[in-house]
Amino acid sequence: METTLFRYIDLPIGDRAAFELVCARRGFAPAHFDISASAAPGEPAHERVVTVRRGGWSQSYRDRDGQWVRQFEADLTCRFFK
Repeated sequence: METTLFRYIDLPIGDRAAFELVCARRGFAPAHFDISASAAPGEPAHERVVTVRRGGWSQSYRDRDGQWVRQFEADLTCRFFK
């Protein structure tokens, strides 16, 4: 099964805006992170996996209709990416 890879700019505008807001709230800029997403062909967009990297740290989130941004913010709050 082939997987399609997406970059940050390929994500829905709502997800990008939410991500940028979370970054600003926590003192980061979106440029501090490398974001990619992948989805298997035929799967709904909300089933993709979003991976966020910063330095030597990385975390993957199942999209679930934008829930990945909330999970990412929880990780920022816990200082996972610092």
